[in-house]
Amino acid sequence: MAYEKRICILKQLKKGFSADGNALSGVVYAERTGKELRVTLRMPGLSALKEGRYVLVLQINGEKFCFAADGEMRAEESPSVKGGFAALLCFVRSDPEPVAFGICGTERADAPSMLKVLSETGKKKGIPTPMPPFQTPAPLEPNVPYAPGVPLPNSEPPEDMSPFREKATAYDDEAIADGDYFAAPADERGNDAPAPQGEKETGGGDPLSDETAFVLTRGSLTYYKEIRDRLDEVFRKYPPDERLKWAFPQSQWAKNGDDLIGIVYEEGIPRYLCVASEKKDGSENAVFVPSSPFSDGEGFYVVFQDADTGAYVKVESR
Repeated sequence: MAYEKRICILKQLKKGFSADGNALSGVVYAERTGKELRVTLRMPGLSALKEGRYVLVLQINGEKFCFAADGEMRAEESPSVKGGFAALLCFVRSDPEPVAFGICGTERADAPSMLKVLSETGKKKGIPTPMPPFQTPAPLEPNVPYAPGVPLPNSEPPEDMSPFREKATAYDDEAIADGDYFAAPADERGNDAPAPQGEKETGGGDPLSDETAFVLTRGSLTYYKEIRDRLDEVFRKYPPDERLKWAFPQSQWAKNGDDLIGIVYEEGIPRYLCVASEKKDGSENAVFVPSSPFSDGEGFYVVFQDADTGAYVKVESR
């Protein structure tokens, strides 16, 4: 059975639909097995919707296909994609509006002609009102598509087996790392014992230094405060790395050997603490994240921990 695959790069046509305020860009993968077509959209930074929906229009050899971007994008029969295709991402409510457009191969198309397909179908859904940059999406309407995104925590956190938290025993062997990245260097302490914890401060204007509230609720940052000194030392000691910032714009990463240590922020507050490795070492909590929007096979296996509780989080099945 014949297999074909082409990739089209999308560029922003209209401002106002970016979650972080930057110009949108992404890719559309078109895979054809036999006559069946499967389409995948990856658009990091695309704003969540309060109303309306995203629609992806494809033109292949002059034939047009419309897909709801929040569902499975598949066509039982389609022309060959060897010659390329054109893709247009739209917001739809009363009238469709173009968001991003791209062409690959020898396909001849333009955004206005492809936009007419949505008007002619009569299935006018709704132009969404994009959320302001850095605003938290509504719980029932996360960013679409999920490729990749910050994992969502389970309803009940599993037993804490944190690679960040100090234990009475050796470094947790369930973590993908080989050693404790957050232990201070031996030559600075004079021995190999874990770095002593500083005295807890109370009061003051810095919300991250306030240790008076220990209830593990969203935003308490109890676990992050416990290891904050060791994290600060990691980012002072190791060089910065930018390879995962395309997927997590609000984050910072430091490179230690073949692994990365990172913090993913939400509205400027730490939300997840991460360890990323280019090799999958068997951790059931690792999530694969491509190293760029144009790469399928190259990337990192990332373990996420909740900054409030220290519990591992996993991506929910969609």
